[in-house]
Amino acid sequence: MNLGFYYHIPLYSATNALRVPAYIGVFLDSLATEVDNLILLMHEANPQEAKQCDYVLKAPQIVYHTLGPKTPAWDRFLRPWKTLKKVENRVSECDILLVRAPSPLAPAFHRKFCKLTKIVYLIVGDYTEGLQHLDQPWWRKLPISILTYINDQQLSGVISKTKAIVNSQRLFDRYEPCACDLHLVRTTTLSQSDFYYRLDTCLGNEIKLLYTGSFSFAKGLRELIEAFSFLVYKRGNLTLHFVGWEYDSSKPVQNFLKDKAAEYGIVDQVVFHGFKTLGVELNEIYRMADIYILPSYNEGFPRTIWEAMANSIPVIATKVGSIPHFLKDGNDALLIEPQNSEQIVEAVLRIIENKSLRQTLIMNGYKLAGNNTLKILTSKMIAILERKLEAIQ
Repeated sequence: MNLGFYYHIPLYSATNALRVPAYIGVFLDSLATEVDNLILLMHEANPQEAKQCDYVLKAPQIVYHTLGPKTPAWDRFLRPWKTLKKVENRVSECDILLVRAPSPLAPAFHRKFCKLTKIVYLIVGDYTEGLQHLDQPWWRKLPISILTYINDQQLSGVISKTKAIVNSQRLFDRYEPCACDLHLVRTTTLSQSDFYYRLDTCLGNEIKLLYTGSFSFAKGLRELIEAFSFLVYKRGNLTLHFVGWEYDSSKPVQNFLKDKAAEYGIVDQVVFHGFKTLGVELNEIYRMADIYILPSYNEGFPRTIWEAMANSIPVIATKVGSIPHFLKDGNDALLIEPQNSEQIVEAVLRIIENKSLRQTLIMNGYKLAGNNTLKILTSKMIAILERKLEAIQ
């Protein structure tokens, strides 16, 4: 199979190397091992975007055709043909083109190329859910909201005509009424080298709490720093570790967290590690941590939960998106309401003070992560795509 792939995350084409963000890179390398050729139709990273391209693609089956620099979202949405014409003569090389969505350009792939190849959509999120938490003035939020809803309607329209794969039960329930042929396959970044088993955490003199991911207020970071200040007041022997990145170079969220830490008198107990590359570097952080906390307002199913569980960390997460579909409260993780610092405090104290609960969460989380590796889930995805090919032969 010659499999095409599109997503709007840019690729950096260096001398004799193709570099992408690691969470996409491990997925692409895993896909490539299952096909004859993996043909990437992706945007070329600018110097700022290239800094996030921390992973070198390894599979020799990977071929790259550029869509040029990524233009603003409104431009890709309103004038998709301007971008897509750059690869029009390459699309016929693909037996199937897998288009990751949501993305401003995604619906246009089916409209323009459905007669040249078979289009399959991989839907990994729902931008409409995050609009209520969009941190923008109204005059920017209004057009963003309008374009987002129209883009979602267009996506629903094209998946009524072709096969689609979603990575969460929440998305499956949402798109099933309009989908032509819908499948659920979870997405992950895990390989066997990412697993590290330990029976227990919270055994040292200092309890280390960890957040990994993008820095955004919609990730519940206001509530997390507030909860942590109370936990320090109550117990004293804790540190809070932040690992991740912020898309705004002025770092308003990180600066807010630092200001709050100073206001609460906990500067020495809040640690910012910056961006860490997926794999050995990030796993070192997970393996020093005692409790992982993800207090998001909205999510699909975040890969960081699998990463934490694979490294034997008890997880606290909010009841949003597909998290409560995949995780049983009190058995696999502790699930709390979003925007609730008091419940963060209560969940952390429960894990620290209840060894039996802590070990149950670690053991069950580790088993769940073991069923969600790249090898397992990529093979399942490829089998769905192969059935698409067989159906048209």
